[in-house]
Amino acid sequence: MFKKIVLATLLAVSVSAIAAEKITIIWGFSPAANQANFYRAMVAELNRTQTRYEFVFDTKPGAGGAVAAKHVLDNPKNTLLGGTSTFFIRPNFDKETGYAAESFQPVLVQTLGAPVALYSTRFKTIDELKKSTEITNGISGYGSHSNLMASVLGEHYTGVRIINYVSLIDANKDVLGRHINTAWNWVSELEGSVDANLTNILGITGTRSVRGFPTLASQGIRGFENVSTNTAIVASAEMPAEKVRELYELLRVANRAPDVQAGYARERSESADFTWPQTTAWFNQQVRFWREQSAKVKPLQ
Repeated sequence: MFKKIVLATLLAVSVSAIAAEKITIIWGFSPAANQANFYRAMVAELNRTQTRYEFVFDTKPGAGGAVAAKHVLDNPKNTLLGGTSTFFIRPNFDKETGYAAESFQPVLVQTLGAPVALYSTRFKTIDELKKSTEITNGISGYGSHSNLMASVLGEHYTGVRIINYVSLIDANKDVLGRHINTAWNWVSELEGSVDANLTNILGITGTRSVRGFPTLASQGIRGFENVSTNTAIVASAEMPAEKVRELYELLRVANRAPDVQAGYARERSESADFTWPQTTAWFNQQVRFWREQSAKVKPLQ
């Protein structure tokens, strides 16, 4: 009888171990960002609805997402990278970044076209900004999406000087404290401070206004029409293709969960639900698109 109990216990432990392979989704920016909550909600949904994998969320901020990207490349069997368009931009601006987009493969496209805002406490309107002789602009790392935005702005105004921060949240603190006069962030991250009259959205990326916030293009500042940001999950190119497809199927289902979709709605982005061929085509198109966009400007440093 004792032997049967021991054998049953060993079998249970063995089955549990097989069923609990850990997959970590890494976010390369602030854990307090709204986008980080996408992955928390997705991990909760994945662990609720399947037992093949144990999903874990973790953050490794730094170097405009490069720290997280390199971590995933160093751990290709069991880590995924959740990121924004910065993932595609950074290697074009910083050749020493430590990774190339082609070193990864797509797993899931999450959102499209989240508007990013140029905002200020000092300036109330774009017209006030245009009259300034010095524009200090907060970004979250060289080679980041915000660095590209600042560089496009610099094509219009010679007085733009960037201030580099670990995260956009840190930049926001200095905008509110009037230590710098402008920065970039997702509209969703700024709505609370705008509603509290603490800061002003001067203009947003894209071609449509949100909540009455005008686009930068509609105010004569061109170059921001097609550079709203997207989010996606990628894996190292070394992860086996069969495993990537299995993860894609699981993540695609979890992506439709109400809590995940609510996060996307707060970001004011469009939720994606791509087939596998659409996913791979989108990834390749994004590599080309952001390379072309990056080549159009001289990166401010």
